[in-house]
Amino acid sequence: MANSVNTNIGAMIALKNLNNVSDSLSTTQKRISTGLNVADAYDDGASYAVAEGIRSDVKAIGAVNERLAVGKGMIDVAVKAGENISKSLQDVRVVLTKLADQALTGADRTNYENQYNTLKNDIDNFIKDAKYNNITLINTGTNQSIISNIDGGNITVTAQNLATAVYSQLSAASDYSAAATLIATTGALANAESNLGRAMNQLAADSRRITNQIGFNNAIADATNTGLGAIVDADLAKESARLQSLQVKQQLSSQALSIANQSPQSLLGLFR
Repeated sequence: MANSVNTNIGAMIALKNLNNVSDSLSTTQKRISTGLNVADAYDDGASYAVAEGIRSDVKAIGAVNERLAVGKGMIDVAVKAGENISKSLQDVRVVLTKLADQALTGADRTNYENQYNTLKNDIDNFIKDAKYNNITLINTGTNQSIISNIDGGNITVTAQNLATAVYSQLSAASDYSAAATLIATTGALANAESNLGRAMNQLAADSRRITNQIGFNNAIADATNTGLGAIVDADLAKESARLQSLQVKQQLSSQALSIANQSPQSLLGLFR
């Protein structure tokens, strides 16, 4: 190899090694700072594309669960209204039983008739006011379909028209005979109680379906995130060891370059 002041092969090799080490060090520092082995498309375009698709699915699952939570809110409101209607029906039976007494007359009968009508109004208000985000499940015959998965599947919540099934059953108790008919075993009050029971049972079943679906979606999201981590997460223990190794290599490469840069000075001794 010729001794030349124009071409310093040793310095060129040392500089190339130093650049390589610096690049590797930059990559390792990026992995440590982000915690990711694949932080962007520059790291691994194919893996990054797969990871972005998975992240999109996880976000979509979150959106589905948000809508399911809205559906559960609708049902919870309907169930609470149903519970209050049930309590009112118990009071209705007490009042109607008294009104069915032939001996109840005059002002006392009028007072109990007023109580009965007030209880009916309460039931009517419970049915009309049971809205969640301006949607009712107990004053309509229209079912609600709620998205349940990222493929667009739905859970149908069955509407319960309690205005017809309960409130409309409670006809006037204008005399003891009408009251007795209402409280008979097969009377309108029994129908209202039975209809309310079926409605509550269906609402509870729909609520369980939504709760189960939310739990299933969360499990899917957790499993998906675990798979995503296997693709993009950095092994920080491994990167820590690599960082220390590269820092030592960087120092050695710098020293090698410094020594190589001093090599041309030895040529001056040939001309003394």
